[in-house]
This record gives sequence, C-alpha cells and structure tokens, in this order.
Amino acid sequence: MTDRTAYVVLGMHRSGTSSVAGTLALLGAAPPRTLMRPAEDNPRGFWESEVVTAFNDRLLAAAGSSWDDGRRLDPARLSDPAWASEAAGVLHAEFGDADAIVLKDPRLCRFFPFWRRVLQGAGYAPVVVAPIRDPLEVAASLNARNGMDPARAVRLWLRHVLEAERAGRGLPRHLMAWDDFIADWRGQAGLMSQRLGRPLTPTPDQAQAIDAFLSPDLRRQRPGAARPAALAARTHAALLALARHGEHPDLHHALDALSAQFDQACALFPDAA
Repeated sequence: MTDRTAYVVLGMHRSGTSSVAGTLALLGAAPPRTLMRPAEDNPRGFWESEVVTAFNDRLLAAAGSSWDDGRRLDPARLSDPAWASEAAGVLHAEFGDADAIVLKDPRLCRFFPFWRRVLQGAGYAPVVVAPIRDPLEVAASLNARNGMDPARAVRLWLRHVLEAERAGRGLPRHLMAWDDFIADWRGQAGLMSQRLGRPLTPTPDQAQAIDAFLSPDLRRQRPGAARPAALAARTHAALLALARHGEHPDLHHALDALSAQFDQACALFPDAA
C-alpha cells in the first residue's frame, strides 16, 4: 500500500461535505492551495479547490452536462487521455507532494472512476468518506440557495448518491449519516479510522479547533414531518444501513436495483432530470 493517502469526500451538494472536509483538514490532511472563499450560505468555508471545481465543470460541459443536471453521463465522452493528464497537473498544483490530502467537490460523485484513476496514477491510495443527509434537507437547502424545485433537487440527490456509492465500492470507505457526524464527530472519526485503516486520533489542540468549527448552526434545514418519494426514501434507508452496519452484498444489490429503477424512471421522463 502506498504511504500517500487521498481522503475523497464524496457527497451530494448541501450534504455536509464542507464540514467533513474541514474536519479532515483540521485532523492533518492537506487542503488544496486554492481554497474556495467562504460564502453567505457556507460561512465556515467550502474546503474545496477553486481550480478542481473549475476543471470538473469543464468535464461536465464536455459531457454535455452541468452541476445541476441529473441525467446519466456518457463516460466515453471523458475518455480522452488529455483530460487525465490535465487532472494530474491540477492535482499536483493544488497539493504538491503532500502525504495526505483531502479532495472534495460534490461533482466528484458524477465521475469518481475518472478521479480514482488519476489519484492512483499520482501515487495516492484513495479512501472515501461519504456523508449522507436526508434528501428533503438537501432539497430545502438547494431551494433556499439556488431556487431549485425540490422534486428536481431530490432527483439530483439520487443521481449523485447512487453513482458515488457504486463507484466507491472496493475502496476503504466510511459512509455516515451527517446527523451522526455533527452529533458526535469523535465517535465518527474513531469509526472512520477503523474502516479506512488510517490514524485519525485528534490532538487536544485539533479537538478544540474541530469543536469550534462544528457548531450547531451548520444545520439550517430540517425535513419536518414530510417524507421523500418512495425511491428516494428507500435509497436513503439503504445508504444509512450501509453506514451503520458496514459493507454487505445484500445492500449493494439493493442499491443496484434502486439505481436501475431510477434510470428507468429517468428514461420515461427525460425532461424532468
């Protein structure tokens, strides 16, 4: 196993990925050099690279897509070796020769196999950290920030989480309910360390910094009594089961079946994506 580790935060937009990436950085993983500036909707910072995000937007555009497009991508449109070469250059420019890095951008969910190859080619062992948030909270947050229709936001959530889960299999990974992480980050860091095979025990100074970073006001939307459509609800339940019980082929098969159902629905109503 290589000594260099890439903590890849794979999660849908507005799913707590910034809080997770920031915590990993405070635990010692190198953040990117060109950090995206904090914004009103994310005052603690996004903890992602402006350069990586711009590159990923170009990848999406090359595939005829965009960050808010829930249609399946054609991987053949990203097969040009020039893309991988450019991504390797971006990776080195943002992280240099750091032994442990944290790579985060919700767009990674859409083409993680591409970035997995780039990271491995650069000598990194990628490990996945995937926060799971209630799809209705995600939809409420996207509606507040972008004015996105909640039904469309839930479909976008489905596309991101299903593709990210499938692409992350076979790697050391830690799925977790974002609620659990906010409630007890120390417990989640301990479980993360076990599942990823990496030491993540905070020093007293690191723990104090993370306590200050993870304040309760990070969570602004709550789902209330409403529940998402059946397909999203079943997907959320399966992901939470995977998070709490660990890898199991039955859960993988269930998620594959849900992904197939989602693709069938998208094929029937292509304009809805």
